[in-house]
Amino acid sequence: MRASPTIHALWVLFAAICLSPSVTAQSPSLHPKLIEIATRENLPPYVVGGAAHGIEIDLVRAIFDYSDYEPVFIQQPRVRMITAFESGQINGILTQHVLASNIGCSTDWYIAHQNVALTLASRNLTIEGLDDLKGLSVLSFSGATRYLGPEFQEAVTQTKRYTESGDQSKHIQLLYKGRFDTVVGDRWILALAQKSQFTETGEYLELKRHPIMKPSLYVARFHDQKICDAFNLGLRRLRADGTYAEIWNGYRQSLAVMNDRDGDLPQ
Repeated sequence: MRASPTIHALWVLFAAICLSPSVTAQSPSLHPKLIEIATRENLPPYVVGGAAHGIEIDLVRAIFDYSDYEPVFIQQPRVRMITAFESGQINGILTQHVLASNIGCSTDWYIAHQNVALTLASRNLTIEGLDDLKGLSVLSFSGATRYLGPEFQEAVTQTKRYTESGDQSKHIQLLYKGRFDTVVGDRWILALAQKSQFTETGEYLELKRHPIMKPSLYVARFHDQKICDAFNLGLRRLRADGTYAEIWNGYRQSLAVMNDRDGDLPQ
């Protein structure tokens, strides 16, 4: 789930995005309590511009708009995030698997990552599951065999050629050129890569999306049960009043090269 689009492309893609949630808190404090929350290093479109924006950042800010808390995002590498939280240096941590830890309290799931395989629509390939990667040349992000689990790791041992690369902004270009049969990664990171390719070169080829894995659902963790409760309450209200879907839809529209009506958004 890693991406590193160029700074120029990010400015082009996100300068016009103003996704301040249109949510009014029910009874906010005049002096909200600041809470430090560990989040990932820049991972467009989830965490962008020093955690100023991004799908995940905008969702969490909107969730806490309903509370007396104000999040302060501390960007760290994954291992440092966990260490800082477990040692009590910070109040909370984002993007955690619900079973990854028993320290503090776990919130309800608030964000999903959907890993997909992309192929050129013109090739009309059918990929309905991991087994269908057999015999194909596959490109994925650095560490994919570690992050996507043992079933994915086993599947890629049967591919014609398997390569991992950290610069996902180049993956679409390599797919367009026919260097690989399919690219595997997070749906929205790859959407950003295709948008970046179009913005920089004007080149666009229709791609087919294959949801070869179930979505991974992530929670936040906090040391204080009151913060977990406030988070869950805000999340429920966000989903109920439509703001949750509004944030996701805003990013989907901004990332689409052409009209994208394929697939439901996580709710």
